[in-house]
Amino acid sequence: MQPNSRLAKAIKFALVTGAATAALSSPVVLAVDEDNVERIEVTGSRIKRTDMENAVPVTVLNADDMAKQGFTTIQDALESLTSTTSAMTTQSVHGFTPAASSISLRGAGASRTLTLINGKRLNQYPKPAGGTDNFVDTANLPMEAVARIEVLQSGGSAVYGADAVGGVINIILKQDFEGVALKYRHGDTTNGGGASDRIALSLGASSDRGNVSSFIEFTDTEQLKATDRENFGLHTDKVPHSEYSQYSSYGARIAGTGTGARTLTAEECTAGGWFWDAARSLCGFDRSEWRDLQPESTRFISSTNFNYELAEDITFVGRLDFAEAKSTTLIEPMAINDYDINVDGNNVTVSVGDLSKTFTDKSTALGGDFANATNGDYYYVRRLHEFENRMGETKTRNYFFTAGLQGVIADEYDWDASVNYGRTNVDVFRGGYATAAGMFNYITAGENGNSLLEKMSEEDVANASYTPFEKAQSTQKNIQANITGMAFEMPAGDAMFAAGAEYTEQDYQTESDSESTKGNILTTGGSSGAGERSYWATYAELSMPVLDVLTVDAAIRYDRYDDFGGNLSPQITVQYRPMDELLVRASATSVFRAPDMHRVYGDATNGFNQVIDFKQCQALGGSPGETNPDPKINEVCNELHIDTTTGANENLEAETGYTVNIGAVWGGDSLNASFDLWEWKLDDMVSDISASKAAREYEQYEHMITRDDEGTITHIDAVAQNLAFQKVRGIDLTAGYNFDLDNLGELRLNFNGTYILLSEGQLSPTDPVEDDIDNGGLPQYRANAVLGWFIDDFETTLGAYHTARMHGSQYKSFKDAAENAGEEFDESAHEVASQTTWNLTTAYHVTDDIKLTAGVVNLFDAGPNFDPTATSWPHYQRSVYNARGREWFAEAEVKF
Repeated sequence: MQPNSRLAKAIKFALVTGAATAALSSPVVLAVDEDNVERIEVTGSRIKRTDMENAVPVTVLNADDMAKQGFTTIQDALESLTSTTSAMTTQSVHGFTPAASSISLRGAGASRTLTLINGKRLNQYPKPAGGTDNFVDTANLPMEAVARIEVLQSGGSAVYGADAVGGVINIILKQDFEGVALKYRHGDTTNGGGASDRIALSLGASSDRGNVSSFIEFTDTEQLKATDRENFGLHTDKVPHSEYSQYSSYGARIAGTGTGARTLTAEECTAGGWFWDAARSLCGFDRSEWRDLQPESTRFISSTNFNYELAEDITFVGRLDFAEAKSTTLIEPMAINDYDINVDGNNVTVSVGDLSKTFTDKSTALGGDFANATNGDYYYVRRLHEFENRMGETKTRNYFFTAGLQGVIADEYDWDASVNYGRTNVDVFRGGYATAAGMFNYITAGENGNSLLEKMSEEDVANASYTPFEKAQSTQKNIQANITGMAFEMPAGDAMFAAGAEYTEQDYQTESDSESTKGNILTTGGSSGAGERSYWATYAELSMPVLDVLTVDAAIRYDRYDDFGGNLSPQITVQYRPMDELLVRASATSVFRAPDMHRVYGDATNGFNQVIDFKQCQALGGSPGETNPDPKINEVCNELHIDTTTGANENLEAETGYTVNIGAVWGGDSLNASFDLWEWKLDDMVSDISASKAAREYEQYEHMITRDDEGTITHIDAVAQNLAFQKVRGIDLTAGYNFDLDNLGELRLNFNGTYILLSEGQLSPTDPVEDDIDNGGLPQYRANAVLGWFIDDFETTLGAYHTARMHGSQYKSFKDAAENAGEEFDESAHEVASQTTWNLTTAYHVTDDIKLTAGVVNLFDAGPNFDPTATSWPHYQRSVYNARGREWFAEAEVKF
């Protein structure tokens, strides 16, 4: 090894001072006194070393760098990474976790991306994403306490355990802070909505033997409504930029097999509070007017670090974190089609579930809606706007505590041991809902019942209303110990090692109110269940300088789960340095991952979805996505609301696979660059078939689909299963260059890019291999370029963030439909355009203790790129784009 090489110093400077966006693209190289640099642990290895190079790619975002790019939260910074293929954000207002956020590295999924703070595991969010996948919530992590974020962009199962397939996010907090610092930031959007205020207080005090540092921040974010984004076309369901957009057909009407039921006129429709869709002569509804794009929220986050030197070589260390957040989400009122009406002669029978009532005079029953109806089965299609918005108030509380000892043995061996405890509580209260029985009582009240084509009174709404709630909790208890130091001497240098063990217990439970548990609440699903799991692991690493220019590292980890048995995960990495400026590296890691607990122990997750029934659409003579004057065909081909169930599977097997990486790093006087080719593969990957996929590929998944007597989908039941495999391959490229402008200061340019060469999977060994890039919804590459200018006390940063053109999310559906119909398919008409957004920030150091910062995020007000294959609002992929638009902010920081 050559710890004094130019490359080593470049990387060391990047990590220690945080001068670059990426650890391997520091724009400056300084002479660093090796004797004064303590050994530190760099993400990707547990071996502490003074030479900070690593054989696996690690991107570093330091606090100053994130501030210069205008990022307000950790989630903002992580979403900017080019290796982030998708993100779950608070835009997901209709999901099971509207108050939480997460990211997926390299397409592995949020549940396969490990998130740590100071190398310690974080507790999982108790409500699974999509009702199925466990993940770590990044919404309530402390931004002000962060010194840097190290992102391992390669599998780390042999070092960190099972859930490090896509990579590792290690948030390193500030240590030994002294003094008082107060920071205030106000931000707002130029188009209105989504304004935010953040106050941060940092406190720290030191003695000869220790330090206590506390970081407290409070953030208040205003609601961003769909009506605030008329400039992006999100204020209404029917927008000119999407030929498939249309008002919801769930306004007020009667559908069914018979004829002659009452139909509202345009005047009756608007008088009742719905929306008249003149294009289809239909009483519909404009849902966008009622929707949030981002919920109103408040967050309080605190983190306290402490250390105290008990003896010369033993230090007591610990951390106490607490976060509390409240988020209120509003979406459109309930839409129902649950009540079956049977007309038989003069009898009209209303039924739902086990409830039924028959009226004997159809001329007066239900307000006379069926007076002229022929015999047959009918149902009301109704938007219950009288109940106002469906509201979800989510309260989250996070607790984390760690305490331990660390020290040095024989002046050579660093050791540490700790106990760690985390708990997350989530309480969800909902409003704007009704019970199935309550609405049945309203419809069938009295001698003749009530018409659902007439507006409900406030008293009737109050009698039918119900407030569902859900309580969820997850905990994690962990004990771990590690030792690292010299193993033995070799001719080219000392061989270094790390070894350790850990034991973890996890549990979660989520329960809903009794009526929700029974499935008696209209238009709301739920995800319930409970489970516990324990596992222990032991691991070892060895770094051997075989030659002056060649180092080989080996790692091995054994995990033993109480419910999935044990597995051995090996890793080998190679570093070859033919010259001081060049490092060639390679790594290969075995992967083992037990399925998420909710996939195994959770109860069936009931939900609602909107799909295109491709089979029935074709049978009725319609075309998917195209407006049709026939309400039934239009509904089936565009906006079919169905029930869904996603069940757990106790017979799931563990996922196994590998991750590999080969690359090179150049560290010169001004130019620093890296290139990495990577691939990961998982066999028996756990997933489920989405409702839209099952409806699209109905021949293969007909066993999951329930249809009514007419052949229309009413329910899709999916069970978690082990797929055959998933494989993703790509290239990462980083580069940094420093321009010395003499009296004009200096320019620093950094570039990061990720290009996905392959993303494919197979459901079973007999199924065709699916190409995710061709099927749609996955950008093939992302690239960032950040230019900073620094002169005296002034600095300014311009960042460009590019997302590539990609196939629309339902590209495959439209392509298959065209081919089946023998029609020519226009690929370009079904693609999402590329997008580049720009951030500009400027800061001025008034004094050493006062700093003023201002900036504009999304400088040119780029809106989300619309998906021409998305047949439902908001017609763009919320996991890739957002609709905040241009946002300005001003910040002041004072140190005392």
